[in-house]
Formats: sequence, C-alpha cells, structure tokens
Amino acid sequence: GEFALYYQPRVDVVSRRIVAVEALLRWVSPTRGVVPPGEFISVLEDTGMMNIVGEWVLRSACEAARTWVAHSQARVAVNLSGRQLDHPDFSKRVKKILTESGLPASRLELELTESLATNDTARRTIAELRALGIRVAIDDFGTGYSSLTLLKRLNIDMLKIDQSFVRGAAQTDPDRVILAAIIHMARGLGLDVMAE
Repeated sequence: GEFALYYQPRVDVVSRRIVAVEALLRWVSPTRGVVPPGEFISVLEDTGMMNIVGEWVLRSACEAARTWVAHSQARVAVNLSGRQLDHPDFSKRVKKILTESGLPASRLELELTESLATNDTARRTIAELRALGIRVAIDDFGTGYSSLTLLKRLNIDMLKIDQSFVRGAAQTDPDRVILAAIIHMARGLGLDVMAE
C-alpha cells in the first residue's frame, strides 16, 4: 500500500497541448519519504514481484486516465520491465485491463528500453500490443543498443530521446548534432519524437 503513481505531462511544442502523461511509480515510505524507482525496481525484479507491481501500475494508470475529463484525448504512458514483456500472456493481460478500465487502446502507450526489444518474444509481444491499437515507444533512445537494424524490425510509434542528449544540446556541438540526427531519422521513419 505504499506505492503511488505520479503523472508527468507531455506537451506538444507546437500546440502547447498536453498530449500524454507518463505514469511514474514511486514508493512513499513512512520512514524514507518518496523513494525513486532506481532504488527499488531492481529489488522488485530480483524478488519476482515486478509482474505484480507492474500490473498494478498499468491498471491504476488506465483507470486514472479514463477519468480525466479535461484531457479526455490524452494518452497515458507506462514503462514496462523485461519481466512483464517476457510473460507469455502479457498482451492478453493488457487487453483485459483495458476492457475492465474502459480506457480505449489508442490512449495507452507502453514504453520499453532498446535492450528489452532485442529478443523474438518481445518483438512478438510488441506486435500483439500494436494489433490491439496500443502505441509503443522506445525509451531512453541513444543510451542502449541503439541498433538501427532494430528500428527497422520493430513496429513502434515513438522514440524518446534520452535526457542526456537534450540537456547537453545547449552546450555542446556533438549533442546538438546527435539530437538533430535522431529527430531527422525518426521523422523519416514516420515516428513521433519526444525529448525527455
């Protein structure tokens, strides 16, 4: 009962509208205060609890997004772990959560890192999720495998450029060049681009 979701808005730079929100898991400890995921996700993974907590996050985010009247078209984005993506019934579980929450599939976006999308099981699951109408994004692009071959094979909707490139773009030429190249490549592939 100590986990909570915080929601970070995503704003379209042209229209200045909130187009999505990202569900961020936090542990609200009575003794430590708000604990960031970097301090507890590995424990959830190691103890086998990630599927249970991950399903709670997905369900809670979908239920919350369905109630947002002011932003009724905004998507909700949820990060996935490797354990969730490797579960053989994951896409069926997601479909059930969408049905029970009443959230249209088009308003759900699932984020995964490049390293999670490298095996056949993950690619098959991504295809099943996309067939349901769910958007899929590669998170922290540029810091993992960054395989251009992977981008060709994956059926994704968006690249999220890692914040290390965005923060450095104002100070260094290499970051500006890399940022521009990622944006140009993503647009050429018909992908949305988000800068963290």
